[in-house]
Formats: sequence, C-alpha cells, structure tokens
Amino acid sequence: MAKKIKKSEAKKSDSFFANFDIEKIIPSKYQIPLGIAVILIVFLIFFSPIFFGGQTFQSGDIITIKSMSTYIHKDREGFSLWNPYLFCGMPAYAISTELRWWDFIGAIYSYGKYLFSAIFSLEYSASVFNLILIALTSFIFMRSQKASLLLSLLVGFATSFSTGILLFLFIGHVTKMISLAAFPLILMMLLKFNEKIRFLDFLLMVIFLHFLVFGAHVQIIYYVFMSIGIFYLFYFIRSIVKKENQLIKQLIKSVGLFVAATLIAMLLSFDSYAQLWEYSKYSTRGTKSLIEEQQKSTDKGSSDFYEYATNWSFSPEEMMTFIVPSFYGSGRMTYKGELSNNQPVEINTYFGQMPFVDVPMYMGIVIFFLALFAIITKWKNPFIQYLTLISILYIIISFGKNFPVLFNLLFYYFPFFDKFRVPSMILAIVQMVFPILAGYGIMSLIEMRKTKDFSKEKLLKNTALVFGVLFVLSILFQSAISDWYIQHIQAAGEKGQRLQQIFGFLADTFTGDLIIGLALITLTFTIAFVYLRNKLSTDSLVLFLLIFVLFDLLRIGCRGAEYVNKTSFDQIFTEPDYIKAIKEQNDKEPYRILNLKKEGLGNLSQNSNFNVYFLEQDFYGYSAVKPRTYQDFMDIVGPANPTLWRMLNVKYLVFDNKVNIPGFELISSSQQTFVYKNTDVLPRAYFVDSVSSKPMLEILNMVKNNSFDPKRVAFLEDVTLKIDEPDSSAFVKITHYGESRIELQAKASGNNFLFLGDTYYPKGWKAFIDGAETTIYKTNHGFRGIVVPKGEHKIIFIYEPKSFYIGKYLSLILSVLILIVIVGIIFFDNKAKKQASNGQ
Repeated sequence: MAKKIKKSEAKKSDSFFANFDIEKIIPSKYQIPLGIAVILIVFLIFFSPIFFGGQTFQSGDIITIKSMSTYIHKDREGFSLWNPYLFCGMPAYAISTELRWWDFIGAIYSYGKYLFSAIFSLEYSASVFNLILIALTSFIFMRSQKASLLLSLLVGFATSFSTGILLFLFIGHVTKMISLAAFPLILMMLLKFNEKIRFLDFLLMVIFLHFLVFGAHVQIIYYVFMSIGIFYLFYFIRSIVKKENQLIKQLIKSVGLFVAATLIAMLLSFDSYAQLWEYSKYSTRGTKSLIEEQQKSTDKGSSDFYEYATNWSFSPEEMMTFIVPSFYGSGRMTYKGELSNNQPVEINTYFGQMPFVDVPMYMGIVIFFLALFAIITKWKNPFIQYLTLISILYIIISFGKNFPVLFNLLFYYFPFFDKFRVPSMILAIVQMVFPILAGYGIMSLIEMRKTKDFSKEKLLKNTALVFGVLFVLSILFQSAISDWYIQHIQAAGEKGQRLQQIFGFLADTFTGDLIIGLALITLTFTIAFVYLRNKLSTDSLVLFLLIFVLFDLLRIGCRGAEYVNKTSFDQIFTEPDYIKAIKEQNDKEPYRILNLKKEGLGNLSQNSNFNVYFLEQDFYGYSAVKPRTYQDFMDIVGPANPTLWRMLNVKYLVFDNKVNIPGFELISSSQQTFVYKNTDVLPRAYFVDSVSSKPMLEILNMVKNNSFDPKRVAFLEDVTLKIDEPDSSAFVKITHYGESRIELQAKASGNNFLFLGDTYYPKGWKAFIDGAETTIYKTNHGFRGIVVPKGEHKIIFIYEPKSFYIGKYLSLILSVLILIVIVGIIFFDNKAKKQASNGQ
C-alpha cells in the first residue's frame, strides 16, 4: 500500500494540473491588480462589439436615456430641478438630472464612469462600467472571505454574467446595476461588524451605503435594505437561541452603527431622496387614481394597481429556468432558417406566464448545483443559512400573485412594498447570492480534501455517475425530449401557438441546453471527485470550474445581446420632418406638441421621450412615475381631446393623415406626416372669466365631453374665491420661460384669476406678485392658478424646494469631511506602521 501511495505521489508531482499553483507564479501583492485586469479584459472581449466594433444595444429604455441627454447637457442657469418637457412638467429628480458635483463621493463614481466611456468614445460603454463594478465588488467580497484569486474571479464573473443581471445592461436599466454593485461590499462590512468594528470600517460602510442609494433605483435599494434587515433578524434570533451573549452585544453595536451609517449615507443624497419622497404622493406610484377613489373598492386583490403591480410575477414552474434556461423559451433570440430565408431575425421565444421577458432567469447550472452543494455541506455556517433563507424567501416573493399568501401580506401591510411592480425583480438579489453560495461550495470542496471525508467523496462520485447517466440518456432520447417539449409549448395556449412555425427551432434549443447543461454538471462533479483523489491542485480545480462557468453563462448571455450599429442608432435621432416644420414656425411663446402618428418614435405608443431630444415640450412622455393628476386626465379623458389641447397649450399636432378639426391649420405635409397648428389654442398663461368649484371627476368628464371652455371658467377644489371678469385691457405676457423660473408681465382690470397650464406641485413652486408671495391654487384638477389684483404687475413663478438646498450643502459638507477623515486615518496608520518598523 505504501508503495502505491508513493507511486501516486510521484505521478502527481509530474502532472502540470496536479501542481499548478498560481501563488508560485504571481505573488499575493499583485493578485488583486491582476484580478481587476483579468475582469476588464474579459469584459472587453465579451463586449468587443461595443468597445471596438462600433455597436451598441437598443431598447425603449436605452432610447429614453439618449432622448434625455440633450436636456441633461443643455446650458442652463443653475442646477436642473424641474423638467418642463414632459407631462406639463414634473420634478427633474424623478426622471433624470445632470451630475451632482457637490457630492464628492458620488462624483468619484460619476467621473470614473464618464472617463471610462470617453476612452471608447461611446456613451453606452459607461453602462458596461456598471456591470464591471458588480464583478469587481463580488470579487472583493470573496477575497475578504479568504478565497483565492481564481475563486474570487469565478464568483465575480458568475455574478455579473448571470442573465438576470446582464438583462439590465441589455435593456438600459443602468441605475439598478449601481445599487447591486454595492450589495457585496455591504455584506462584507456586515460580517466584519459581527466581529470587530473599526472607525475606518464604519466610514467605509457609509460610502458603500451611499453608493447603494446613489443608484436611486428605489426598488432595488428597498430589496437590499430588506436583506440587511433579515440579516440582523436572523443573527439576533440565532444568537439568542444559542445563547451567544457576546455576539448579541456585538450585534447591538452593529445595528446602532449601521443605522448611523445609513442616516449619513441618506444625508449625502438628501437633495435627491427628499424630493423623491415629497413627489411620491403626487405621482402615480403614491396616490390612487380618481377612478379608484370613486369606486372605493374593498376588494384590494382586484384593484387595477394590484394587477399592474403583479403583471411580472414569476411562476414556480419557471424555476426550471435556473437549470435549463430555455425551459419556457429563451426570451429574445436570433432565428436564422428557412422561414427567414437564412437571414438573421430577432424573435421573442418566451411562452411563460409573464407578459414577456428578454432573457430567462439563469445563473448557470454549475453555479446552481455548487450553491446547493454549499447549502448541504456547510449548513452549520450561519452566513450560509442566511443566504439560503433570503434566496428561498425571495424566490417565493417573486411568485407575486401566484403565491398570494406571502406576497399579499407584504403588499398590503409591509411599509412601502406596494410602491413597486415586477415581483420577479427581487430575483436580482438571488442572482447576486447564488454565485457567493457557489463560491462557498468550492471552498467546501477544498476543505473536504484536507479532512479526507471519504463519505462525501463517494457522494461526489455517485453524483457524477447519476448526471453522467442522465447526459447519455438525454442524447439517446433526444427525439422523445423534443416531442415532449413541443407539447409543453402547445400547453401554453395562445403564447405557444404564435411560435408554431418555429417549434423545431425551439425544441433544438431546449435539447441542446439540456445536453450541454448535463455535460457541464457531470464534468463539474467528475472534476471535483478527481480533485479529492489528489489528481488536481486546488487552482486547477477552480480554473476548470471557472472555464465551465464562463462557457455556460456567456453562451446563454449572448442570446439576449442584440447589437445594432451605433451609426444606425444615432440615425434614429435625426431630426424628423415634423420637428423641422414646427421649428420653422419660429414660435417665441411657450407651446407643447403632440405626436398622434401610429408609427415612429415620439408618438403615444413609442414615445421614449424622443421629442425631448430636440428640446420640444411634449404633451405626452414616458415615465414610471407620472404626475398623478396628469394620469387621471389620460385615464378619463385620454390624450386626444380638443378641449384638453386648448387648455394646456398644445399648439402643434402631428397625424398620419389629413384631419378636419375646427381651428386646425395645416403647416406641413408629406406622404405620411401631417403637421397642424392649433389656432384655437390658449397661451400657456391667461386670465379666465370666472372661478367655480366642482368635484374633480365631474370636471374631467366635462373636458372629455368637450362641454367646458377653459377660458370662461376655472375650477378649484373646495376653495371659494371672489373673482372679477377681466375686460379688454387685461393681458398676460410671458417674458421668460425657464425650467425652474417663469416671469410674466400682466395687467389685471380687477381681481382677476390667472391660469398657468403647468403641473401644480406645492413642494417648491412659489408665486410672487411684485415681490410679494401669493397663493398658488390647484386649478382644473392638476394645474396652477393665482389671483392677480388690479393694475400692472411683474409675476414670477419660481421652483426652489428647500429640501434641495438643505441637501446640497449637507452632501457637500459631509462628503468633504468623510474623505478628509479617511485620508487622515490612512496617513496616520501608515505613519504608525513606519515608526513601528523603524523601532524594530
């Protein structure tokens, strides 16, 4: 026996893979810089069409980002606080703003991102930067857990290339990635806090939390804070049950410091979040519609908002996509075959329960089973228990209306949970957690070889054999599997039937994914078994697994990467004929436009804020947080209404065909584009003859039925005013119309009422008549009105939310202080180390 062992050892020493050790090649001090370099290189290769090929991604949200770029970068007086280009105006923080320069900590990220994109001369490469950050922060987390360079890289790549994370890049949800990138760093600090809390660690926690909230995607931020709450709850309960009094004391300190760090982090972004908080109750996310208020429905589950919020509910059956990505179709794919004359055609192959998806929720079959392996073999580790708990809980929550027992409890009773839609979005956290679990699974393998656990070695061998048999069977019965899958598609009903012509293509994709997946998992457990038999070094094991993971995830990730030529993308923003025709009118007064064409960007169905790119004030727009009052008009009246156009200064309208509407003058026409000037339109600001009070729903119905003349009467809600009818000498003239400041010259013949057709918003808008502040009344359900006394006056409307100015200076002071303290700590720490070294 001894001779056999010696022979084996001799063979091992001669094998490259048995002796491969990265520590012998690269010293530890160079490994983190090398890891960062490897991450950058892999991303540059995978996204080479973007970085080197003049390609980019295109989606509705990416077009929206580009559409807002002109507004963001335009010259202006001061910082942009109000956006007048959409929905008759809304707070700029609710949709997009320029760089917040006073936030020095956030500016480090912002300038880094813009520098990165400048290197490649492509705006959207800045969004790839966000995905790289997710890989880097996951890499750093694993290094903090004593993982090797290769293992940390594996987890970093597995996280950022999980399809649920990649999706955000493909569709332009870039702010989600910023917040997700902070999550691994926060977990790292929480684990540190459980042991010891240094002042520098506290400051780092502040910075990481600031980056979390800096992303400003409230739903992802909410889920991360929810995860942190569960972390503390889990560890408190566990330490109490196990009577770990020292840990209980440490947790109490940790909670206190975490709350303090959160408060400071929020104060660093107070200018943003205070305004978002203020706006919430005036938006579609924070207030019920007039229709819902009128119905006063007691059946919460049947409300329109509940259906809206739960449309994208994951289903239990779709958990199979964790293992086989094409189980319910692969989402967006490129088809090339007989039906397309062998030309590539983009199709969406999804046939699951949700309305549509672009990519499946796939974190990789190797990652999935290694994560399960960690749960089984390292269950005694409390952090593994915690990660398992939130994974199971979040998967159940993602079921939404498909598992109402838990979801409805949270939706109706958990604070702010009902503000969000797309329950499946919580799976982004699961896709961040599973690679970490997989990393611990590999660490468990490494520990197993040290402890020589033969029972687990046998388990790995048998697991490899089982998957190997399944792999062989999947090849032998490939035809039967294809037939079953076609029946599976047909069972989806209408969604399945629309894919009838490509059943064969879909079945081939599914069987291919199944066979490749079984091959990969068979190889994974075979390699693990060989490793335990001392035939491979630890770094060789991880290197093979890294290759498997990258091959698996990049193969699936490529399916959702729909590239377009950047030149073609930029051509989308060529000034259309209708914009040219409107600008040729050289209109000096403020006006709004409305595109009612059925095709093309900028219309009602494909708005994407396209008209804002040309700095035209669009009566319509695109945002998930529209002003509530505006949406009430859309719900009850609709955008196509002459009275609404007249009242709200919609001066130019675009149609596919000629129209015969009284007061409309044709100013430009082409084959399918007809631009009309609305000569019956009222100016942005004007005096009305009288003021009255009616229920709001009745007012909107009067507008809908065109039985209301906005020049003759203005309606207030529960307010009685004594108003004089203006005579012929009265006038209103706008002398300056800025984003956050409007100046008017007016002459009132008596106590006249002035209507301004901009969104009523009391949190920051003020009105002054000759320097004296006056009351702004909510008029005609959602717009502004003031009483102007007799005589000539200078009137100013100005938007100056106190929360912004308080937050701006708080952020400036705090960020400077934090950076100074961190630099000071590092300086004195290094000085102390040098003195200690010299003393020795």
